[in-house]
Amino acid sequence: MRIRYWLIVVYAFLAGLALLAVPLSVMGWIAPDPLSVVPAMLLGLPWSYVLTGLAKSQSPALNLFPVMVSLAINGCLIWLVGHVLRRR
Repeated sequence: MRIRYWLIVVYAFLAGLALLAVPLSVMGWIAPDPLSVVPAMLLGLPWSYVLTGLAKSQSPALNLFPVMVSLAINGCLIWLVGHVLRRR
């Protein structure tokens, strides 16, 4: 159980940092970088590739929403796989 717990905690921490970098970069609190969303996209693969392809919008908030959903899907999958493996 501890390994599953720590995998989820580490993934959630990394996903939160990756998502936090986007608004901080847009607001100019850190160095403005157009590629600040790349770490979040990588953590959300393969869902981020599919979902961002479906949501083509001019709004940065609407474009960030599919990335957040893909991170949540991967977090749920990590929990589910850990839960299934624990029952074995």
